[in-house]
Amino acid sequence: MKEEAGLPLPAARCLNKEQAGDYLGIGVTLLTELGVPFIKLGRRCLYDKLDLDVWLDDYKSRERGRAGKEKTLWPMKLESTDGKILVTGGLLQPSRTASEYAKVLGLKTEKKPKRC
Repeated sequence: MKEEAGLPLPAARCLNKEQAGDYLGIGVTLLTELGVPFIKLGRRCLYDKLDLDVWLDDYKSRERGRAGKEKTLWPMKLESTDGKILVTGGLLQPSRTASEYAKVLGLKTEKKPKRC
C-alpha cells in the first residue's frame, strides 16, 4: 500500500550473494574465496552492506601494507661487519668433527638431557 501513498520502498540493507558480488564489483566465486563476512538467516546467506564496506576498507589497508613492505630495503647492520667484508686469503680446512670445533672455540661438549 506504500506505492499508493507515493512513498518509495527503503533501500535493502542486506544483499544476496549475487547482489553482494555486484556491489563489490566481483564475481560470486571470488566473493566466496575471499571470505567476505555474511550472516545466515535460516538457509539464506545475506551480506550486510555495512559489513561489506568495513571488510573492503580492511582489505584495502592490508593490501597497501603488503605492497609497502615489498618496497622497503633490507636493514643493514654495520655493527656485525663494521662495514667491511673480511677476506680469508685462501682455502680453509673444515674441522673434522663438531666436538673438535667446539673444543677450539672453548664450548661445552657435554650432552644435555632431553626434556619430557
